[in-house]
Order: sequence, then structure tokens, then C-alpha cells
Amino acid sequence: MDKTNLFSLLCLICFILTSCVSKNQYVELENELTSTQEQLEKEQKQLADLQARYKKSQDVNMSLLNTIEDLKFELRQEKIAVTEKEQAIAELDLLRRQIEDSLKEQIVEKEQIISELDKTRIEIESSLKEQIEQKDIKIEEIEGKLKVTFIDKILFASGSVRIKTKGKEVILKLADSFRESANQNIVVEGHTDDVQIGKALQAKFPTNWELSTARAAVVVRFLQDEAGIEPERLTASGFSYYQPVASNETEEGRRENRRIEIILVPPR
Repeated sequence: MDKTNLFSLLCLICFILTSCVSKNQYVELENELTSTQEQLEKEQKQLADLQARYKKSQDVNMSLLNTIEDLKFELRQEKIAVTEKEQAIAELDLLRRQIEDSLKEQIVEKEQIISELDKTRIEIESSLKEQIEQKDIKIEEIEGKLKVTFIDKILFASGSVRIKTKGKEVILKLADSFRESANQNIVVEGHTDDVQIGKALQAKFPTNWELSTARAAVVVRFLQDEAGIEPERLTASGFSYYQPVASNETEEGRRENRRIEIILVPPR
């Protein structure tokens, strides 16, 4: 019962009371009022319960909406992450292909170098067969480099930096083979034994450093001036007696250590 009806009922009761209604009518009206109040309280309780349930429903809906927004955000983040991963995979794949291409080029280049070195080695072995058989010259292929080692006596007299006539002939033959390997640089290294420089030569070569370096430089100059090798391909280095290939305790070992090494190397 709404408030308007309740008010009308109360007015009616007051009217009846003021009109001297009978006791039975009064009791009846009073019971009806009590019933009406109870019904009102019941409906008010139901209304409060509905309001509470409505509020709870709103809270649940709000929570669901927040969850949906969170899921939408996570989905966007996942899409971004997937895109980034796809881009990273594409970049890695491109890098992989570039590395593979580079490795293929390097393999082809190294195969070409090895082929050229093999050809050069065969030519040297043919042109310097006599010196190789006498063990005055040794040829080695080491890690993509071709090294020709001269025992010093074939090139220089003791304590001298002047190339012997026979040594010049040998270097010129070697240069003919090197000239065809134009894409390779040439490093000339001078080495000595550990015997100290004699007093007669100390004014010119105080130590084996000076002697080994001077001999390497003389060979480089000969390759440039007499053999026609481009100077840009040439390098001279001296190592004194600090890189021996044999023991300096014996004459045979010291003879091996007194050497000139001419090495074909890839360009830097």
C-alpha cells in the first residue's frame, strides 16, 4: 500500500472516531491499520533487498566491465608483442640470409685462394725443383698462406746483406710465380740464429735485430726494383733470433734458423 492510501485510511479512521463509531468498528479499523503497517514494512524490506541486490549486480557488472577492459588491453599488448616478434623473426631471417651469403662468398673466395696457392706452389716446385731437393728451399701451405723458406746461405754470405747472384736468380723465378697471384700480398721475414754479431760488423749491425730486418728489406727492394712486384703488396719484417724453428745448440739447428721467409698472404 502506498503512502497516499495510508493517509486516506488514517483520515477515515479519524473521521470515524470523531463520529463516535462503535467499538467493533474501531477494533476492525485498528486491525486493518496494523495489517497495513506490517504489509508496508514487508514491502519496504523487499524494496531494500531489491536495492541491495541491484547494487550488488551493478558492482558485478562494473567488475566484469573492468575485466573486459583489462582483457582488451592484454589482447592489444599481445598483438603488439606478436607484431614485434614477427618483425624480430623477419630481421633474424634477413640477417641469417646475409650471413649465409657472406659465408658463401668467403668460401668461394677461400676456394679461389686455395686454388691459386696450389697453382703457385706447383709452379714454384717446378721452377725451383733443384733447390727444393737440396733442401735449400722449403714450401709450406699454412692456414691459407703459402710460405717459401730460404736457408740464408742461398741468398746471403755470412754477415752480409747483399744478395748473391744465385740468390737473385732464385728470387726472380719465385717472383714469376708470385706475379700471377696479384690478389695476394707478400711478406718477407728475416730470421737469424742466436750467435752475436761479430765485432767487425757491430758498427753496421749492432744486433741480430738490425741484420734480420736489413736482409728482409733488401729482398723487398729487389722484388720491387728487379722483379717488378708492386710495392703496395710488399712488407718487410725482422725477428732477430726470437722465432727459431730449430735448436740453436747445434750447427744444423742454427743453419735452419738463419733464414728468409717469403709468405703469400690474403690482403687485409
